[in-house]
Amino acid sequence: MELKEGKFTIETFAKERGISIQSAINLLSKLKKQGFVLVSGGGKQKRIYTIANTKQEQTNGFYDIINKYSPEKLNSSFKHYTHGNYTVEHAIIDGIRIGDYRTLQATKHLFRHVKNWKRLFDLAKSKNLTREVLELYEEARHEIKCRKMPKRYKL
Repeated sequence: MELKEGKFTIETFAKERGISIQSAINLLSKLKKQGFVLVSGGGKQKRIYTIANTKQEQTNGFYDIINKYSPEKLNSSFKHYTHGNYTVEHAIIDGIRIGDYRTLQATKHLFRHVKNWKRLFDLAKSKNLTREVLELYEEARHEIKCRKMPKRYKL
């Protein structure tokens, strides 16, 4: 099957191929499962399907979260693939484990977006990083406007 690379909505893809919209949905679904299509948008926005002739692997890992929330952007030194739900809390722990100066500076900005302190400290406890999380949080509180941590998590 010859694929034309580019960005399409369902309607434009169906019109381009000369097939019905339902057939286009089915075909895009199969191509997505095979890895040739990346999907963005959705909700109130139209879904945009990015089609490529080579398989596309989407990352949703550490560097995507850092570059989304931190004003200090980082180039990825490795590809970080995650399975399942990867949250800000996971990214804080991974940033501490990477441990270089630029990564820690960018990780401080993630404390503004922590939704679940319990998850953060459960992850820190499982990796034996509780003290490092508290130290990084205190530094972040002095430099950046952050929410207060619940008192039960302070040592």
